Amino acid sequence: MLCTCVVGWLPTVPESAKEEGKTRYTNYKCIIWHQAFHFILNKLAKLSKIGYKYRCYDKITWWLFP
Repeated sequence: MLCTCVVGWLPTVPESAKEEGKTRYTNYKCIIWHQAFHFILNKLAKLSKIGYKYRCYDKITWWLFP
């Protein structure tokens, strides 16, 4: 059986009706998203050298390599 878990990794910046469409607010959201993505990539770079052992909810253990 294949594990089909979905995990949200990137943050969602709350929408503000007052700030929506303004360049400053759009740039702010982009900065948050890019910093979070950079953090994830740094973690994955370390794990890509050795892999990662993960146990799914259905008790099946997987050895993951990017």
